[in-house]
Amino acid sequence: MSNQETNLNLANYIITLATKPNAKENIALLLESLFDSNQKDKQEEERLERAASSIVTFSKKEIEKMPQKFRKIFKTGKARAHVRLRKDNIYEIKWQFNNEVIIATSKHLDVCKEKFIEKLARSNSLSSCLRQRRQTVKTQTPLIPYMEKWLETTKKPFIKEVTYKEYVQTVRAYIVPQFNKRTIESVQAFEIQEMLNEITESGRNRTAKKIYQLLSPLFEYAVADGIITLNPMAKVRLARYEVEHGTPLTKEEELTLIQTMKEKPLVCYQAYVFMMYTGLRRSELASVEIDDNWITLTTGKQRKGMKEKSRSLPISPMLRKVLPFIDVEKIKTAPIRVLTDRIKDVFENHHLHDLRHTFITRAQECGIRREIVSLWAGHKADSSITTTVYTHFQERSELQLQEMEKYNYEY
Repeated sequence: MSNQETNLNLANYIITLATKPNAKENIALLLESLFDSNQKDKQEEERLERAASSIVTFSKKEIEKMPQKFRKIFKTGKARAHVRLRKDNIYEIKWQFNNEVIIATSKHLDVCKEKFIEKLARSNSLSSCLRQRRQTVKTQTPLIPYMEKWLETTKKPFIKEVTYKEYVQTVRAYIVPQFNKRTIESVQAFEIQEMLNEITESGRNRTAKKIYQLLSPLFEYAVADGIITLNPMAKVRLARYEVEHGTPLTKEEELTLIQTMKEKPLVCYQAYVFMMYTGLRRSELASVEIDDNWITLTTGKQRKGMKEKSRSLPISPMLRKVLPFIDVEKIKTAPIRVLTDRIKDVFENHHLHDLRHTFITRAQECGIRREIVSLWAGHKADSSITTTVYTHFQERSELQLQEMEKYNYEY
């Protein structure tokens, strides 16, 4: 029945009472009854509001029935579950924990509390199962296969083949022995730090840096893939070291290298002598072509995807003396890794790059113009040697031949 109908019926009833004996007394009693009824309705609404915002309390006995991890927070009052009596006279207890809402209902508060405690126990079991399931999933990502796939997918398409092979060799030589059969999730920052510290302390600073530059983006990808939540490389640090720009061979060491090549004409020894008298980078050796008085090659310092650049330099008198002992086609196929490692067989305190520094140093000692030496070495143009200057000397082949004739000295 609507309020309008109720009011109409009430009005008709009052009119009827007005025609009866004792009309005033009867109407007064009716109005008083209606007032009392409205007051009771307001009190009931207030009681329901208080019930809706109250905190349910649990007895000591009830708390002992809860799962172990919930007992302390309910006992100390840190956990607060709300109880309300709904308009349908049903009690409802509600509590939110770790993004999970636990609700229990009943007509009786004691029963409602018991149901709530039972749901706490089921929630605890469910959370434990979910944790175990997540842990099981997380332990199924082996590091080495993931890294091999990462190298092939994210590195190989964007770098030169020789650089890719160096990355693969670094992984096999250092990362596989350290973390073989390990999962990505199990690798900890201090393990990586200890490995890098050990490599740095042995004097292999460049190797440590290369490993760092491989592992950092690898774990970033693992974070992006949702395998781990934090990158263990975030706190790993590399020891500072002064970059060594190379030490040229002495003339006595040059003579030793040439004598070694003649006594043991190994391909790597032939390659060392050729590089010492041309200043080539190790990655440039494979592209060498010789025509009359000139050596032509593809410049190594060029990113993949960029147009390849070639450069030329004349054959020096020093190289011409030993060229009959060098099989150029064979040295072009010498593996870079072998060349890098075998230099220690001849000079324990030198690196392969020192052969390049030897050529540049001797050229300057022989009085060859610095701009032409930079052109032969494949250095980029800087503020002191502009591209215009390089182009000028490139076009003057006779001048280059004259300058290279200066590259002649006694041991």
